Amino acid sequence: MVSRQSLTKTTASQTAIARPSRFRSVLLSFGMLTLLLGLWQWGAQQYTPVILPTPGEVLSAGRSLLSEVRLWGAISATTFHVVTGFGLALAIGGLLGLLVGRQLWVQPALAPISVALLGTPPIAWLVLTMVWFGLGHANSIFTVAVTAGPLVFAGVSEAVRGLDPDLVAVAQVYRLEGKARLQSLDWPQVMSRLLPMLVTGLGLAWRVAIMAEVLATPTGIGAELNTARANLDTAEVMAWIGVAIALVLTSDTLLRHLQGRLLPWQAASSGGGG
Repeated sequence: MVSRQSLTKTTASQTAIARPSRFRSVLLSFGMLTLLLGLWQWGAQQYTPVILPTPGEVLSAGRSLLSEVRLWGAISATTFHVVTGFGLALAIGGLLGLLVGRQLWVQPALAPISVALLGTPPIAWLVLTMVWFGLGHANSIFTVAVTAGPLVFAGVSEAVRGLDPDLVAVAQVYRLEGKARLQSLDWPQVMSRLLPMLVTGLGLAWRVAIMAEVLATPTGIGAELNTARANLDTAEVMAWIGVAIALVLTSDTLLRHLQGRLLPWQAASSGGGG
């Protein structure tokens, strides 16, 4: 039998190994960030601010945005486009994916459409929406929905079809149906496969929404990017890019936190593996 003392020594040694590893990661990240800023500063000195502003000029432009009402209006508009479009993608793509996962005979009818939609560039849908809807919120919302919907459809259908057949057989033996089966069998297995895909899909939704706003929507971060570009204010363009990155990272962090709350066994497994 393994003694308690040996287990304590093993745990202590693992902790000692993990601490230098984390320290090296932080040190490496700081070093790469410093190198990037140094190269950026050097490059800015070779060109005019219209081509490449300095990090200080971009930071100053970002500070100015924080004091302006249009920043929060743009964030609200883009968030509305992303949430509404991605919500439609979840509702329509999720329901169709659930149908295909449960009724395999439907797959030959819907799978080719999903593949075709996945292969269509978002810019093509945006051009079409400009013809259909003109300039407005509908462009970004529709483009996000039609771009993320096939991804959700594929993820849900694969997750439902990937249910463990042994567990399904056990549920049938014990006549586990309805809400009880959903909570104890379907929900944990489907969400364990679906949530990582949702993280990717939401990041895609932010990028598509901002792209659509640049070209066809008068409000939002993309519209502000386009205005700054027209004014040849490159520092403000880069400040708006920073805002977009911050929003994507925030939503990604929140969704991963939700994944950890809903699927705690995955978080424990990841922690143990690190």
